[in-house]
Amino acid sequence: MQSYQTLVEAAKTFATEAANLVRSSRNEQLSISSKSSITDMVTDVDKAAENYLVERIHQVFPEHSIIAEEGSDHKGSSEVSWIIDPIDGTTNFIYGFPSYSVSVGVRTHDDVVAGAVYNIPENALYWSGKGMGAFKNSSQIHVRDKVAISKSLIGTGFGYSALRRVAQAKFLASIIGEVRDIRRAGAASLDLCFLAEGRLDGYYEAGLWPWDYTAAALIVREAGGTILGPTDEEPSGELTIGASNLELADFLRRKVIPFLPFEED
Repeated sequence: MQSYQTLVEAAKTFATEAANLVRSSRNEQLSISSKSSITDMVTDVDKAAENYLVERIHQVFPEHSIIAEEGSDHKGSSEVSWIIDPIDGTTNFIYGFPSYSVSVGVRTHDDVVAGAVYNIPENALYWSGKGMGAFKNSSQIHVRDKVAISKSLIGTGFGYSALRRVAQAKFLASIIGEVRDIRRAGAASLDLCFLAEGRLDGYYEAGLWPWDYTAAALIVREAGGTILGPTDEEPSGELTIGASNLELADFLRRKVIPFLPFEED
């Protein structure tokens, strides 16, 4: 547990420092380019924040590996890996829409043991360590209790290709009449953290990458929620489902099966 605590504190520190860098750069002239599609954007701030995180991890844990969204991967001699997203919600960051974060997760072998997600517009840090519970700043958080499917508020996101978004929208249409409502904020790590603190009751998205969900999925589990996804038995191998309870998670999984696989990017 002590070693986890060290990793948790480091993840919190690194995420906070990178968030400060991103915040201070928000009003500067951004250099923007596209990656997999015209809707999949990256800025010079994404790259600067990632470089900062990589340097900080190297300074403190030179033997650890790094998996990073913008390609700054590093294979270390240790079996500890850092999974980082310098800005989750880059489109929101570009437009000034208040939903973007820095996400820092830590995995040993195949076990996620620490995670920190910094909600930059709200100046709030979500964090957790394995077996430690989940927290927002200094307050412990929990998923909502005993949420009926018909009264559930569900978050989602969409892929970058037009074909994938159309297929995902069809799934959304299939469930919207059975739940309270749908929300789409544009940052998977924050959607999962909102689930962990009771702002959402469920969440689903196809096509996420490890840096999108690693830290936040741990936070959901430690807040008492359920995660069905790449590390669980799951029909598509690419779908991430989070929920306040297993019944709601199973409902979302059952409903999405007829739509799988979504169109490939």
